[in-house]
Amino acid sequence: MLTKQHEILLQSLGDFPDPKPHLEQYPTPPSVAVDMLNRARGDIAGKVVFDLGCGTGMLSVGAALAGADMVVGVDVDSDALKTAKRNVAFAEEVFGPLRIYLVRARIPQFHFRADTVVMNPPFGMRRKGSDREFLLAAMEGANVVWTLLGHDSDPFVRRLAEDMGFAWERVRDYPLTLRRTMRFHRRDRRTVRVSLYRLERVRFSTQ
Repeated sequence: MLTKQHEILLQSLGDFPDPKPHLEQYPTPPSVAVDMLNRARGDIAGKVVFDLGCGTGMLSVGAALAGADMVVGVDVDSDALKTAKRNVAFAEEVFGPLRIYLVRARIPQFHFRADTVVMNPPFGMRRKGSDREFLLAAMEGANVVWTLLGHDSDPFVRRLAEDMGFAWERVRDYPLTLRRTMRFHRRDRRTVRVSLYRLERVRFSTQ
């Protein structure tokens, strides 16, 4: 289980150097990451875990610290992956070697097999349908998916889960405070609500 010590380390990780609006690069707050990964620990410990849209590696590092056998962080942005690489190195200075591998790839074209996916994907606010792309990729590649999504995405999740042969549940909601990091932001801070979902394969899709 991740502890306060782990959360303090996650708080020290480097952030996006130049957040890109079209990629919706908002960091996962360490407190949310810790709570999410502790709830998912039965699907993480001893498992092969992929973090789709890993950004700066917050969930990748957290999943490794939570006992994953191997973690693969995948992102399209080379700048974010450079920061993720530094963050992994920093975590290893504190906790020793971590089996984290970073891959640059576009999620819709990326094929993989894993036990579990953990992710904080784009919510489709800047590019419509990006949340669907990530969730479909996750369900195609893993048997269990833990994901943050826009608040109360139940109808959206239900439709995709039924099509893909997954059971699903909304585990909890979080308030998320977003800082002004991009040019189009008008306020210094804005609080939104997000929902945490767990999806598990119950049958293979006929698609």
